[in-house]
Amino acid sequence: MSDSIIEIKPMGSYFELDSEGYIINPASLDKIPDKYKKILDEIVGIYKKSCGDKLINVYVRGSVAKGEAVDFVSDFDTLGFAKIPDIQDKEKFIEIFTNYRQIANDLKESLEKKYDFVTGIEIQIYPSHKVKNNIIILSQALCIYGEPFVLPKLKPGRDLMSHTPSFENFFKELDEFYLSNTSQDRNKMKCSYAMKRLLRIGFEITMERSNRYTRDLYRCYETFSEFYPEKEPQMKEILFLAINPISDKNKIKEIMESFGKWLLSESKKYL
Repeated sequence: MSDSIIEIKPMGSYFELDSEGYIINPASLDKIPDKYKKILDEIVGIYKKSCGDKLINVYVRGSVAKGEAVDFVSDFDTLGFAKIPDIQDKEKFIEIFTNYRQIANDLKESLEKKYDFVTGIEIQIYPSHKVKNNIIILSQALCIYGEPFVLPKLKPGRDLMSHTPSFENFFKELDEFYLSNTSQDRNKMKCSYAMKRLLRIGFEITMERSNRYTRDLYRCYETFSEFYPEKEPQMKEILFLAINPISDKNKIKEIMESFGKWLLSESKKYL
């Protein structure tokens, strides 16, 4: 991965809406460049090795699925669903899926090293009964293996809020992070994750008013700034840190305690 500073650029897009105001899934295999398709083929191989004949399907989402991936910026967000026999023993159920995920994570590390222009590869394996918990993600994802699920339509607004409802719990997660002994690389990953979350929550609270939907970071910043111009400088800094993360936990905590706490209070008006 490149260590140079990544400049903020007006990248990304908003989802198109159909005649009834529902979002149109922008993901398409035709939009994905060949060099990214090759990686997707190998990722499907990881899911197959992890889940075997229990694998139902695999999806890719985000900039890759929309054909907007940028070298050294974009990562591969994927998720797959597996079917297993009806297991009443919860511990046994957890053991099976933990094993699936461990195999996948071991395999993906070598793939990330092989394709250094990719910032990371996310492998998520879910049991098939968890489809309902992932409707928002799947509504903007591309099925690259197996048969896609039939999903309900969604409109910009509360139905598409995926980060805001759990925002308060995220602060508790960060409290543990601040106290933990983690590497600089891990700190940077957490910084990027936290800043992206702030950007997307900032956008989510404007969805109903703007009648827009996106997950793209710049567009989240853009729309938030239209409704909260007085907060634009802070959100611009957050956008910068999302794509140029730092390892300084004190700085991350400072942003979360100031802007983050304000955003938490503001977001409660729209839940």
